Amino acid sequence: AEDGIRDKLVTGVQTCALPICVIDRLESLGLKVVALEPRTLNEVHQALKRVAHLLDREALVEPVWKSIQQQIDAATALVPKSVRGQKAYFEVASTPHAASTSSFVGELMARLGLVNIVPSQWGPFPALNAEWVVRSQPDWIFGSALDVQGMAARPGWSTLPALTLKRACGFTEPQMDTLMRAGPRL
Repeated sequence: AEDGIRDKLVTGVQTCALPICVIDRLESLGLKVVALEPRTLNEVHQALKRVAHLLDREALVEPVWKSIQQQIDAATALVPKSVRGQKAYFEVASTPHAASTSSFVGELMARLGLVNIVPSQWGPFPALNAEWVVRSQPDWIFGSALDVQGMAARPGWSTLPALTLKRACGFTEPQMDTLMRAGPRL
Protein backbone atom coordinates (compact mmCIF):
# COMPACT_ATOMS: atom_id res chain seq x y z
CA ALA A 1 0.00 0.00 0.00
CA GLU A 2 1.03 3.60 -0.54
CA ASP A 3 2.60 5.47 2.37
CA GLY A 4 -0.09 6.97 4.58
CA ILE A 5 -2.83 4.57 3.49
CA ARG A 6 -1.90 1.81 5.96
CA ASP A 7 -3.31 3.78 8.89
CA LYS A 8 -6.69 4.32 7.22
CA LEU A 9 -9.84 2.72 8.57
CA VAL A 10 -12.52 1.39 6.22
CA THR A 11 -15.95 0.77 7.70
CA GLY A 12 -18.89 -0.83 6.03
CA VAL A 13 -21.74 -3.25 6.31
CA GLN A 14 -20.86 -6.78 5.31
CA THR A 15 -23.42 -7.41 2.59
CA CYS A 16 -23.37 -7.98 -1.13
CA ALA A 17 -22.15 -4.37 -1.36
CA LEU A 18 -19.10 -5.22 0.81
CA PRO A 19 -18.53 -8.96 0.43
CA ILE A 20 -15.83 -10.89 2.27
CA CYS A 21 -13.60 -11.00 -0.84
CA VAL A 22 -13.54 -7.18 -0.90
CA ILE A 23 -12.79 -7.03 2.83
CA ASP A 24 -9.95 -9.56 2.37
CA ARG A 25 -8.52 -7.55 -0.52
CA LEU A 26 -8.61 -4.27 1.42
CA GLU A 27 -6.92 -5.94 4.39
CA SER A 28 -4.23 -7.40 2.07
CA LEU A 29 -3.46 -3.80 1.07
CA GLY A 30 -2.77 -2.99 4.70
CA LEU A 31 -6.03 -1.27 5.46
CA LYS A 32 -7.89 -1.86 8.70
CA VAL A 33 -11.42 -2.97 7.79
CA VAL A 34 -14.32 -3.13 10.21
CA ALA A 35 -17.51 -4.68 8.86
CA LEU A 36 -20.53 -3.80 10.97
CA GLU A 37 -24.08 -4.98 10.55
CA PRO A 38 -26.26 -3.46 13.27
CA ARG A 39 -29.76 -4.91 13.12
CA THR A 40 -31.23 -3.44 16.32
CA LEU A 41 -31.03 -0.04 17.99
CA ASN A 42 -28.84 -1.54 20.71
CA GLU A 43 -26.48 -2.88 18.03
CA VAL A 44 -26.40 0.60 16.45
CA HIS A 45 -25.29 1.96 19.81
CA GLN A 46 -22.63 -0.76 20.12
CA ALA A 47 -21.40 -0.09 16.56
CA LEU A 48 -21.08 3.62 17.36
CA LYS A 49 -18.99 2.71 20.39
CA ARG A 50 -16.77 0.40 18.35
CA VAL A 51 -16.10 2.93 15.61
CA ALA A 52 -15.55 5.72 18.16
CA HIS A 53 -13.02 3.52 19.98
CA LEU A 54 -11.18 2.76 16.73
CA LEU A 55 -11.07 6.48 15.91
CA ASP A 56 -10.15 7.45 19.49
CA ARG A 57 -13.38 9.47 19.78
CA GLU A 58 -15.11 7.67 22.66
CA ALA A 59 -16.24 10.96 24.21
CA LEU A 60 -18.52 11.61 21.24
CA VAL A 61 -20.56 8.39 21.49
CA GLU A 62 -23.00 9.25 24.25
CA PRO A 63 -23.76 12.80 23.02
CA VAL A 64 -24.41 11.42 19.51
CA TRP A 65 -26.55 8.59 20.91
CA LYS A 66 -28.47 11.04 23.11
CA SER A 67 -29.09 13.25 20.06
CA ILE A 68 -30.39 10.26 18.09
CA GLN A 69 -32.76 9.37 20.95
CA GLN A 70 -33.98 12.97 21.21
CA GLN A 71 -34.66 13.10 17.47
CA ILE A 72 -36.63 9.85 17.66
CA ASP A 73 -38.60 11.26 20.61
CA ALA A 74 -39.30 14.45 18.62
CA ALA A 75 -40.53 12.42 15.64
CA THR A 76 -42.71 10.34 17.96
CA ALA A 77 -44.33 13.50 19.34
CA LEU A 78 -45.37 14.44 15.79
CA VAL A 79 -47.32 11.20 15.23
CA PRO A 80 -51.05 11.88 15.78
CA LYS A 81 -52.66 9.85 18.55
CA SER A 82 -55.17 8.55 16.02
CA VAL A 83 -52.35 6.81 14.12
CA ARG A 84 -50.81 5.12 17.14
CA GLY A 85 -51.63 1.44 17.38
CA GLN A 86 -52.31 1.09 13.66
CA LYS A 87 -50.73 -1.75 11.67
CA ALA A 88 -47.73 -0.96 9.50
CA TYR A 89 -45.58 -2.71 6.92
CA PHE A 90 -42.07 -1.53 5.99
CA GLU A 91 -40.84 -3.10 2.77
CA VAL A 92 -37.06 -3.11 2.33
CA ALA A 93 -37.09 -4.92 -1.05
CA SER A 94 -39.84 -5.73 -3.53
CA THR A 95 -39.25 -9.50 -3.33
CA PRO A 96 -40.91 -8.73 -0.73
CA HIS A 97 -38.46 -8.45 2.17
CA ALA A 98 -39.65 -6.48 5.17
CA ALA A 99 -38.41 -5.03 8.43
CA SER A 100 -39.70 -7.07 11.36
CA THR A 101 -40.26 -5.95 14.92
CA SER A 102 -36.76 -7.19 15.82
CA SER A 103 -34.98 -4.88 13.33
CA PHE A 104 -33.90 -1.33 14.12
CA VAL A 105 -36.54 -0.18 11.62
CA GLY A 106 -39.16 -2.21 13.49
CA GLU A 107 -37.97 -0.75 16.79
CA LEU A 108 -38.29 2.75 15.33
CA MET A 109 -41.82 1.94 14.14
CA ALA A 110 -42.71 0.80 17.66
CA ARG A 111 -41.26 4.01 19.13
CA LEU A 112 -43.50 5.92 16.72
CA GLY A 113 -46.50 4.00 18.07
CA LEU A 114 -47.09 1.78 15.03
CA VAL A 115 -47.72 -1.96 15.23
CA ASN A 116 -45.44 -3.81 12.84
CA ILE A 117 -47.23 -6.66 11.08
CA VAL A 118 -43.99 -8.68 10.69
CA PRO A 119 -43.15 -10.66 13.85
CA SER A 120 -39.68 -10.80 15.35
CA GLN A 121 -39.44 -14.61 15.22
CA TRP A 122 -39.02 -14.38 11.44
CA GLY A 123 -35.72 -12.50 11.84
CA PRO A 124 -34.92 -8.81 11.37
CA PHE A 125 -35.46 -8.59 7.59
CA PRO A 126 -37.34 -11.71 6.41
CA ALA A 127 -38.57 -12.57 2.92
CA LEU A 128 -42.36 -12.66 2.91
CA ASN A 129 -45.12 -14.22 0.90
CA ALA A 130 -46.98 -11.35 -0.81
CA GLU A 131 -50.31 -13.05 0.03
CA TRP A 132 -49.38 -12.93 3.72
CA VAL A 133 -49.05 -9.14 3.46
CA VAL A 134 -52.51 -8.98 1.86
CA ARG A 135 -54.01 -11.09 4.67
CA SER A 136 -52.34 -8.83 7.26
CA GLN A 137 -54.14 -5.72 5.90
CA PRO A 138 -51.65 -3.03 6.98
CA ASP A 139 -53.03 0.45 7.65
CA TRP A 140 -49.70 2.03 6.65
CA ILE A 141 -47.02 1.00 4.16
CA PHE A 142 -43.47 2.31 3.93
CA GLY A 143 -40.88 1.49 1.29
CA SER A 144 -38.98 2.85 -1.66
CA ALA A 145 -40.93 5.31 -3.80
CA LEU A 146 -40.51 3.06 -6.83
CA ASP A 147 -41.83 -0.02 -5.01
CA VAL A 148 -44.71 1.84 -3.36
CA GLN A 149 -45.74 3.23 -6.75
CA GLY A 150 -46.20 -0.29 -8.13
CA MET A 151 -47.77 -1.98 -5.11
CA ALA A 152 -51.40 -1.54 -6.18
CA ALA A 153 -50.64 -3.61 -9.31
CA ARG A 154 -49.59 -6.61 -7.21
CA PRO A 155 -52.28 -9.31 -6.95
CA GLY A 156 -54.66 -8.43 -4.10
CA TRP A 157 -52.74 -5.39 -2.95
CA SER A 158 -55.08 -2.78 -4.45
CA THR A 159 -57.55 -3.54 -1.63
CA LEU A 160 -55.07 -2.92 1.19
CA PRO A 161 -56.27 -0.16 3.53
CA ALA A 162 -52.87 1.55 3.32
CA LEU A 163 -53.20 1.86 -0.45
CA THR A 164 -56.93 2.60 -0.73
CA LEU A 165 -56.64 5.32 1.94
CA LYS A 166 -53.40 6.67 0.43
CA ARG A 167 -51.37 5.90 3.54
CA ALA A 168 -48.26 4.65 1.75
CA CYS A 169 -45.02 6.51 2.16
CA GLY A 170 -42.46 6.11 -0.61
CA PHE A 171 -38.93 7.16 0.22
CA THR A 172 -36.43 8.34 -2.37
CA GLU A 173 -33.36 6.17 -2.98
CA PRO A 174 -31.12 8.41 -0.79
CA GLN A 175 -33.75 8.39 1.98
CA MET A 176 -34.02 4.57 1.83
CA ASP A 177 -30.24 4.33 1.95
CA THR A 178 -30.19 6.45 5.10
CA LEU A 179 -33.05 4.48 6.67
CA MET A 180 -31.53 1.08 5.94
CA ARG A 181 -27.97 1.85 7.05
CA ALA A 182 -28.22 2.23 10.79
CA GLY A 183 -25.78 4.64 12.34
CA PRO A 184 -25.51 8.30 13.36
CA ARG A 185 -27.65 9.31 10.34
CA LEU A 186 -30.53 7.33 11.89
